[in-house]
Amino acid sequence: MKNKIVGIVYGILILALVVAFFQNRDGHVARKITNPDGSYTGSLTLGTASSTGTFYYVGAAIGNAVSKAAPLNINVQATSGSNENISMVLNQDIDLGMANCDSIYSAYNGTMSYSNAGPQEDLREVASLYQSQLHIFVTESSGIRDIADLKGRKVCVGSQGTSYLFINEKILASYGITMKDIQPFYMNYAESAEALANGDIDAAFQTGGYPIAGIQQSAATTAFRMLPIADEVIEEIIAEFPFINRTTIPAGIYEHQSNEAEVSTLGYMTTIFCSAEADPDLIYSFVKGMMESLDTYHDTNDATRQISAETIATTHIPLHEGALRYYREAGISQE
Repeated sequence: MKNKIVGIVYGILILALVVAFFQNRDGHVARKITNPDGSYTGSLTLGTASSTGTFYYVGAAIGNAVSKAAPLNINVQATSGSNENISMVLNQDIDLGMANCDSIYSAYNGTMSYSNAGPQEDLREVASLYQSQLHIFVTESSGIRDIADLKGRKVCVGSQGTSYLFINEKILASYGITMKDIQPFYMNYAESAEALANGDIDAAFQTGGYPIAGIQQSAATTAFRMLPIADEVIEEIIAEFPFINRTTIPAGIYEHQSNEAEVSTLGYMTTIFCSAEADPDLIYSFVKGMMESLDTYHDTNDATRQISAETIATTHIPLHEGALRYYREAGISQE
C-alpha cells in the first residue's frame, strides 16, 4: 500500500514537471511540440463572433478543415466579435481572431474607435477571407423605405464595441441624422432581428456575410426590407475610408425579403489576424492547411465560396511572417 501511494505521488510530481516544461512565460500551456525528426504538432484557438453570425460558421468550417489537413488542432471559440478578438489576441487569450478589415485597420493605425488607445502595432494579418455586407433592415410593415426615414426612430446601430459603429454614424450623418435624432440600441444579429420582428426597434444596422444566420432565422417568419445606401453617400464614405468597398445584397437572399432588386451597400473584407509574436511555423501550417483543404469547405455557404487564391493575401495591415512564407511558396504573393 505504501509503495502504491509513493508511486502515485511520484506520478503527480512527474506530471507537474511535464506541464511546467511545456508552459511558456505567460503561463499558457505551450501550443507547439517539436518531435525528434523536426516535425511538430500544435493547437491554436480561433476567436470568431456570436454563434448565430457568419464569422462563427466560417471559422468552424475552416477550423474543422485545418484540423484534418494540418498538424494542428484548431479550437473555435464564440466571442462578441472583431474588437473583442483584437483585445484577446493582444492579451494572448486566443491565438487567432476574425475581424472585419475596418477593425484591424483602425486598431493597427490607432484611428476611429482606437484613437484613444493608440496604434496596436503588434497586430498582423493572416488571411483575407470574404466580403461582409452592411445590412440596414426594417420590417416590410413599417413602411420605411429610405435611411432618411429613420429620424426619430428606434435604431440598432450595431453591436457594442465594433469599429463600424463609427462608420454607421457617418452614414446617418450623410442623411442629416445625428445620434441625438434617433434612439440608439446596441445588439448582435439575432437580438436585433428578434427585436425588429417584435416591434421593439424600427431598424437595424448589422454587418456580416450574407446570409447572416440570425437575420435568416427571423426572416423565415417576418417580412424584412433592406434599405439601400445612395451612390453619393457610398462614394463619400469610401473616399474617407479606403478599406471599404462598394457591394450589393442580392434580392431574395433572405426568405420573405421584400426587395425586388439588389441593394447597394458597403462591403468590408473579413480577415483572420494574429499577434506578431505568434509562432511562424504554426501560422504557416494554419494557412497552408486552410488553402490546401479549401475544396472540402468551399461550398459551406456564400461566404466561404468567396475564399480564393486571388484574394486571400489582400492586406490591410502587415502580413504575419508565417502567412507570408506560405503565400510566397504558393506563388500567391510576391511581397
